[in-house]
Amino acid sequence: MSDASIRRPRLARDLPCAVLVGGVLSIVLGISLFFANRGIAELQQARKRVAELHSDISRLQTENARLRSEIDSVRKSTYAVERIAREELGMSKKGEVIYLLPKKQ
Repeated sequence: MSDASIRRPRLARDLPCAVLVGGVLSIVLGISLFFANRGIAELQQARKRVAELHSDISRLQTENARLRSEIDSVRKSTYAVERIAREELGMSKKGEVIYLLPKKQ
């Protein structure tokens, strides 16, 4: 007998290897599809959180600018100090009469 009659055809030799590779790829694809939806949802939540944080940063920067302006005003003017003392602390100068009105409910 010759070597040619003992050998199997090439397709028959490569078939088990191809089935194994196909099975592994199918399993990997199935797992990735299973976890893909969760990953996308987490990504969307993370993007939403980032947008909220950018909004908070913008709001806080505006508030900081307002407070810095108020600090500069207090440092430069006695009028600002008097206004704060009167409006926020309820203070008055000697001899002044303060009328307090009830707050609306």
